[in-house]
Amino acid sequence: MGTERTGARSGGAGAGGGDVGADLPDDTVRTLAIASRVFERALDGMTLPQFRILALVARAPERASRLAAEAAVSRPSLTGVLDGLEAKGWVRRGEVDGDRRGVTLALTAAGRRALAAANAAVAARLDEVLDHVDARERQRCLDGLAVLGEAIRRDVEARHPMRPAERS
Repeated sequence: MGTERTGARSGGAGAGGGDVGADLPDDTVRTLAIASRVFERALDGMTLPQFRILALVARAPERASRLAAEAAVSRPSLTGVLDGLEAKGWVRRGEVDGDRRGVTLALTAAGRRALAAANAAVAARLDEVLDHVDARERQRCLDGLAVLGEAIRRDVEARHPMRPAERS
């Protein structure tokens, strides 16, 4: 199963600065897709895009223009997600001083509770999944997820650098 290849190349620079260029096994790509669905099912009453947006906004009030890139959704999709979050009372939109088109986002108290419940549900589901491997493999999975998270954060920063107007 792990010998099939997607043919997709990483094309990026690894930690050593060289072109990694390794093909990804098909089962690795499928695992990411399946994991996404497995954990979304744990989000009772919340979609994965809503979860991502809430988690990003929870870090600090965020400008909508930056959020679409960080959440890996298109701007029109972001508008729809934000409309749903606002309708549930989880997010509050505000104006940006000196920018009539700018919108800032902040979690409401209900949004913080919803995000905490979602985090707990996903963590519990991850725990259930990892119960099927030994302690050493469990730690390897958790370490790998941490590294993947950091790689994604760096990729988003490289692809969508903040403009000065977005920093305020």
